[in-house]
Amino acid sequence: MSFPEFEITNETETPVFSYLYEGVCNGNFVIKFTEYLSDVYTTVMTPREFKIVLFCSNELLQNTGFYSINRDLNEMSSAAGIGKFSILGNSEKITISSENAVSLSQVNKVTAKLDEYNSLNADELKTLYKQKLKEDSPEDSKGGGIGFIEILRKSKNPVIYSVFEKDNSIFLKLTITVRRASHDE
Repeated sequence: MSFPEFEITNETETPVFSYLYEGVCNGNFVIKFTEYLSDVYTTVMTPREFKIVLFCSNELLQNTGFYSINRDLNEMSSAAGIGKFSILGNSEKITISSENAVSLSQVNKVTAKLDEYNSLNADELKTLYKQKLKEDSPEDSKGGGIGFIEILRKSKNPVIYSVFEKDNSIFLKLTITVRRASHDE
């Protein structure tokens, strides 16, 4: 597995950066990515931005690992899905996105959930979060079913999705925007 690094341009006061990955999104990659981001974030983002970006990134990577229908056949893990992942940052925002092939039923489930969650305000999201914590995890979920809720709460922005067909497969692209604060924190 080749591991990409941030590309950083320091031509402005706030560094412009990009991180692009395409491949297996398994537990080993999530750990390696977390360690890498933890080591380099101070050059491109504030501690607050880092916490949000790390959380949202790990959620997207785990979702790709669990739900992509394109799998790494050499790995026995249930979290070995193949997809694309990127982080792009400029002076105004940090954009995190993932893209992977999914089943039609998964597309329908995720888009319905996101339509509902994106329509909620901060107080409604907090109430839903607390309610979900008390419930059992959904049978078809690999986690507690609160990842998207927490992404929305932490990023304070909707999760934008697009669905498209390529090579006879259905792809789901998820995009999260984190508005930037001044780097003077």
